[in-house]
Amino acid sequence: MQTALFKKTAILMEQNSIQSNLYRDILSANGFDVYVAKSAMDGLIKIKEKPQDLAIINVEIAEESFIEKLINKIRSENTAKFMPIIGLSIYNQENKRNMLKNLDAFLTKPISIDRFIESVFVCIEKKHNGSENSCN
Repeated sequence: MQTALFKKTAILMEQNSIQSNLYRDILSANGFDVYVAKSAMDGLIKIKEKPQDLAIINVEIAEESFIEKLINKIRSENTAKFMPIIGLSIYNQENKRNMLKNLDAFLTKPISIDRFIESVFVCIEKKHNGSENSCN
């Protein structure tokens, strides 16, 4: 596949700088060019500007209703039509049930590096192949 020859891009929305650096480093080591958004709105602007292969969002960066609106807005962008969105949270899925329907995967912190990378690549592959199934 031709696209495999090019570096994949990811946008990371994580307010904790230590975790942000960790996720960025893991993704970079696995062939991604990572843009770390300064805010949710900065991330949305970047997604509008240029298609990304992946978005990773800490769903705790704002109140749940804002995050749901943000995810819906991302989903409505032409540049994000096939972009998987992975949500991260310190809380389990039961607490985020409403949000889950709009995410391709949901990971609870702390996350093992292997599980994180596996979820990233499974989501990208499923979206690329047109699958609507969850990547968890």
